[in-house]
Amino acid sequence: MWGKIEYGTWRNGASIYKDKKGYFIVDWDPKSNKEYKKYLEKWKPGVNDHKLYFNNKTKKWQLTKPK
Repeated sequence: MWGKIEYGTWRNGASIYKDKKGYFIVDWDPKSNKEYKKYLEKWKPGVNDHKLYFNNKTKKWQLTKPK
């Protein structure tokens, strides 16, 4: 698993996560047959968007409430 919070989806349907460097998706490199992080430089989540996160207490994925 790449992150505990999913901030949305990219054009190809990949999930968007966040780390210290910024927002990224996990993409596949067919030449080396490995996954890699592709950073999205200008992407930001919407203000009223729900965020999907993993709740450790219930061990289930849940949505946050938008502001």
